[in-house]
Amino acid sequence: MGRKTIDFGETLDRYIDFAVKQGGYKTEAEYLRYLVRKDEERNRAFLITKAAVQEGLESGVSPKARTAEEIVTLAKKRALGKTDVNRHG
Repeated sequence: MGRKTIDFGETLDRYIDFAVKQGGYKTEAEYLRYLVRKDEERNRAFLITKAAVQEGLESGVSPKARTAEEIVTLAKKRALGKTDVNRHG
């Protein structure tokens, strides 16, 4: 597990001390881990989607010209298991 050294500045440092005391945390590290976990929960879906979009952009342009409707129809069929993407996609 990695160790981080962070200078929060005087104002945030005072707030962290206050939050630890008032929030029932044993240490500053416990409080900061809690905050990072909450941020991860909130942003997980966004970051996964962002990575998928980036992967799609980097994969290039498809040689097949399809309308948006055709793409959606194929995606629905794929989701329902009605088509083999390797043969029809």
